Amino acid sequence: MKEIFLDKEFDKFWNKIENNDNFTLVRSADGERAIMTGRKVVAQEGWVSPDGIISSLGHALLESLNYNNEKFYFGISCPCCDIGAYYWYRSRIKSNNLTFSNLFININYKKFIEKFENLKRDAVYIGNFRGNNAKIGNLNILKYYLVSDDCIGFWENEAKTLIETIKKDLGNKNDLLYVVSAGPMAAPIILELFKNNPNNCYIDFGSAVDKYIHKKKTRPYEKPNNIFAKRNCCMPEPNENQFDVSAVLTLYKRPQNLKLQLEAILNQTLKPKEILLYQDGTSDTVKIPEEIKKEFNIIEISPENKGVWERFRFAKEKATSKYVCIFDDDTIPGKRYLENCITEMQKQEGLFCAIGILTKDEKYTMNTIKRFGWAEPNKKTVQVDFGGHSWFCKKEWLDYLFEDTEELQKFKICAEDMSFSMKLQQHGIKTFVPSQPKNQQDFSGSTNGNKLGKDNVALSLNNNWGKMTSAFEKLVKEYNFKTIEKSDNKYFKKVYIVTPKMMLERTLTSLSLIKRKIFNSEKQNLF
Repeated sequence: MKEIFLDKEFDKFWNKIENNDNFTLVRSADGERAIMTGRKVVAQEGWVSPDGIISSLGHALLESLNYNNEKFYFGISCPCCDIGAYYWYRSRIKSNNLTFSNLFININYKKFIEKFENLKRDAVYIGNFRGNNAKIGNLNILKYYLVSDDCIGFWENEAKTLIETIKKDLGNKNDLLYVVSAGPMAAPIILELFKNNPNNCYIDFGSAVDKYIHKKKTRPYEKPNNIFAKRNCCMPEPNENQFDVSAVLTLYKRPQNLKLQLEAILNQTLKPKEILLYQDGTSDTVKIPEEIKKEFNIIEISPENKGVWERFRFAKEKATSKYVCIFDDDTIPGKRYLENCITEMQKQEGLFCAIGILTKDEKYTMNTIKRFGWAEPNKKTVQVDFGGHSWFCKKEWLDYLFEDTEELQKFKICAEDMSFSMKLQQHGIKTFVPSQPKNQQDFSGSTNGNKLGKDNVALSLNNNWGKMTSAFEKLVKEYNFKTIEKSDNKYFKKVYIVTPKMMLERTLTSLSLIKRKIFNSEKQNLF
């Protein structure tokens, strides 16, 4: 994968400035994301983003992410500094004109000041009121337009008037350099000015010009020996890094979960390119809530019960992204789960699941398996025999699941998970569970699985354990499925560790299964 580097990007953009090119650069990072997501943050300048509310500035910032023009560039957080923010911006900004939000600072700051001092051209200042009439490098400032410390309140009450005043005063003038340092307001202000007249150079310089405005050092990177002053960041080349994801949800007998699941998908740091819904047929009356139908790109409702395999066929035929993630209907992922999967995928390609299973003695029973994932947290990514609850993979791999698996598909309500890993294994692709550390719910494949996965309609708890055991035995004996215990015994011994707590949980689960089996048997005898 090709990468771009902070120092090289500075040279590229500074050449544009020195050549008097008319282009636009807006920048967004942690503060802007907090405003756009309704998360409280207290900025160094004193403004506060309200908690749980997306302000009018937040909506304006969100709208700006949709803008796409060849002269309009977005500076965003880099993965080395804030990987969650990187994926959040990368999957929401429509344009591929991307660079670093810290373009003028960190390792570039010293060079920036040197070059900025030599810059001589007509300019316009839009920034903090403390910069009124200040000498800003050697620019010829034609006019100063001032904003307050409170960006939330200023945008609400005064920004519209400010923008209209600038348009009236200078809207017809071309080839000006707009020096903008207005905090989170910079992007929506610049966007409105660019739409009015694209024949200027509009740049959000941010805190890089604080020395002219505040007449003092305001950031750590301004100190030569500071760690930030030496940092040279990198990120994947925007035109080559493709990680569009199709999220595929399923509905069977748990309509109460669908809203929760959809909300979790919409709030992912890595926003899916599309969200698809497959509803399997059921004798019960299960309806999709009307108010959420608009959130799905595709909805398919089966008139009959086709079993757990069909959602994979649906994803294979309908999804349009490079990657897909198929979710069980009781799986509510943490907000960084898709980011977690794609990050691991960049390190090593494979199938990534919310829960993973290691088997002992080539058997699949309550006493011979060890689980990894949200139910039994793993600090590091773990290779497993097969996985479930969610499946993150390349879309093209879904074809493998339906190659010569007709006999396995007859199990209908199980075996799709282990069969998928078996078929991928035949193509040299391994199955993993991404890191899901304890007490870090954002990275979890399922944030409420212990409750949602144990209700009365759970397939795994309704006399189906025997079918899953039979399916696994068939895979090993007839399809030559190689368990990790056999293929890499050293690794197996390292990770297959059963603690007393796990033994107790196995016993309790076994008792629960026995009680459920007795109950179902007695219930059948009543009729």
